[in-house]
Amino acid sequence: MDAQKIARFFDRYMMHLIGASIVAGVAVGWSAPDFAQRLRILINLTLFLMLYPMMVGIRVEEIFKAAKNIKPISWSLLFNFVLSPLVGYLLVLLALRNYPDFAVALLLLAVTPCAGMVVGWTGFARGNVALALVIVALSLTLSIFTIPVTISLLAHSLVAINALAMFKGTLLVILVPLVAGDITRRLIIRFGGEKTFAGIRPVLPPLSMLGLFGIIFITTAMGALKIISIWKSIFLIVPVLALFYLVQFALAVNILKKAGLGGKDIIAVTYAVGGKNISLALALAAQFFSPLTVVMLANQPAHPDAGHGVLLALVAAIGEGGKGLLLRG
Repeated sequence: MDAQKIARFFDRYMMHLIGASIVAGVAVGWSAPDFAQRLRILINLTLFLMLYPMMVGIRVEEIFKAAKNIKPISWSLLFNFVLSPLVGYLLVLLALRNYPDFAVALLLLAVTPCAGMVVGWTGFARGNVALALVIVALSLTLSIFTIPVTISLLAHSLVAINALAMFKGTLLVILVPLVAGDITRRLIIRFGGEKTFAGIRPVLPPLSMLGLFGIIFITTAMGALKIISIWKSIFLIVPVLALFYLVQFALAVNILKKAGLGGKDIIAVTYAVGGKNISLALALAAQFFSPLTVVMLANQPAHPDAGHGVLLALVAAIGEGGKGLLLRG
């Protein structure tokens, strides 16, 4: 099975595999709770396995090109670090204030910037791929400093938060895989060339997903008894998260059109608004918050196969770039 086939398999069955990871974790945690708690020692390993492959595909040097395209870059930062957290916080006040574990999950998602996958989506939609690369790299770097501060401000009344410990954890979770991934990419290109890297790149997301399934399994196993005791509350997850994405997309499309951005730039920024780095949010949830927070993040509609349809439908309506997408879709 070649890299493309592996990638297609994981993309097609991602939600099924996530569901299986949750079910398996709950089953193990319910039947062998002591064993489930001992799985904690594997968390850091699975976090690295989840984040490292994703970082290999990010070109950190693209950050230095940001100054050449100030307007869309500025809008992307405003959405990712100001408007998105505010939307998440308002939804918490409206629907989740009595469910602190779920509320923190939504806030984590809201303060987390875009993931590397938005570059591929932007390319598929005939948007500005170079701009998407800059947004991803710059947002990820800035999030080392913004996430601990923003989550402390928004979630301090819900759960106890040690801002300094979270800053250290965020630095570790982002910086170590980012540096390791950047070195790996440079070595592959240096000794094998861009063609070799292009051949390896499709298998990176499946490798990241293996870590994702592992962290979901471990954390749900550790919190299985609590998950079982409040299983009905999980039905709050889907509608609140769907509304979170819809509000963001609607704001992005309307504001960016009025701001006068070109169609290709609008596509890049809109995908950057919607393509949240769920792996990073899960990593932080696994380190600092409860298994219920992890479960909510694992059951939200923004994974590539589920959120993709919503993104495509909305981006298709924004202008010239959207016309190209309609022709291809």
